[in-house]
Amino acid sequence: MSRWSDSDSGVDEYEDGAYEYEYPDDDIPEEIVDVSEEREEAVSGDSAVGAAITRAGSSAAGAAKGAGRSLAGGLSALKQVRNVSRQRASARAHVRDIEQALDENRALLVHREDITRNYDEIVATQTTAIEVADAEITEAKTSIEELEAKRRKLDDELRRMKERHEQKLRPYRNLMDSTRGRSDDAAKALANARRATKNAEAAVNDATKRRVRRISDAHHAVDNAKERLRAVEAERDTLRADGATDTSAITKIESECAAERANLETATADVARITQEAQAAVDQAQQDLWVKQREQASAEKVAEAAKEEAMTHKNEYDGMFKDAQAKERAREDAIKSCDSRIKDLTKTKNAAEARKREAEAILNEAEEIHAHPETTEGLRQRIANEEADLESAEAALDEITIMERDLRRDTRAARTIFVIVTVLVAILVIFLIWFFLLRK
Repeated sequence: MSRWSDSDSGVDEYEDGAYEYEYPDDDIPEEIVDVSEEREEAVSGDSAVGAAITRAGSSAAGAAKGAGRSLAGGLSALKQVRNVSRQRASARAHVRDIEQALDENRALLVHREDITRNYDEIVATQTTAIEVADAEITEAKTSIEELEAKRRKLDDELRRMKERHEQKLRPYRNLMDSTRGRSDDAAKALANARRATKNAEAAVNDATKRRVRRISDAHHAVDNAKERLRAVEAERDTLRADGATDTSAITKIESECAAERANLETATADVARITQEAQAAVDQAQQDLWVKQREQASAEKVAEAAKEEAMTHKNEYDGMFKDAQAKERAREDAIKSCDSRIKDLTKTKNAAEARKREAEAILNEAEEIHAHPETTEGLRQRIANEEADLESAEAALDEITIMERDLRRDTRAARTIFVIVTVLVAILVIFLIWFFLLRK
């Protein structure tokens, strides 16, 4: 196992990465030389920890110096590889740009050569296309102008037709509204008459019930008076049959009999009076009912006649209105037909104009190419120059690619050592931080 020694730091490094610290003979402290084996066994735990810290610090110093050299070489190798990689990317982009420009110019050259070769045919074809498009445009414009004139005429006819229809329909509409108003009023009057008839019928029923109740009460009063009179007369007859009865008592009974007979006469007279009054009330209510029924019948006739009249005028107006609507709709349909035809012709004209512009553009381009053959020749020279530039750029790209591959191969070890040393140094730093800080 080979190793190298750093006399300044007293650190030996082996190929496997291990380090060993050695003191120079003239730097060994006297207390260490004079220490006996018994003293070393008796040293305290704190002294052992101090010695371990001293050795770790010395090892770290040696490792840092060796790692510095490795890191510098590895970092330089990484920078060189990155720079070459950037050069290769720039060279590749340059090649792509040249290829793109070359493809475009080649296509343009093919296009110009094709036009030069077929110039006469192109001129004849595009001239014919322009003439055909002009004919279509002229025809479409003429048809559009005619249709626009026809549409204006139809618009004017429709406007005047609506005015005539409005003048003609206005009296019939007013008559329809008037008769409908009268029909509504007659219907309201009929409803009121029917409510009055129902109220009168209810009044007759109430009067009839009151008559029956009052007459019944009057007859009950007569029956009660007769019953009391019979009772008083029977008492009087009993007193008269008994000779020992006091004369004053008989006198009082006689007076009571007279009073009951008078009450009976009054009750009997009330029956006739109440019967007459109740019947008169019933007759009056019946008379009112007959009046209301006659008024209802009259209102029904008036309402029916008004309804028929309103319906007649409504039907008359509706028929005239529908006829006017049909005539106006026919004019509107004709206008829509004109609009649709104008729209189609406009599309045809626009399409012909587009074809004409396209044919003119092709013809102008053909004439320009035919008139300037030097431009085509210059394009050929430019393509030749770009082909030479492309060959040179591709050679440069190949050279840079080979250089990058060789550089990566030659610096692989240095870059690997850089990564390893960086990781080891990081681990060592973490260990020392742990040792000095977390062990306290």
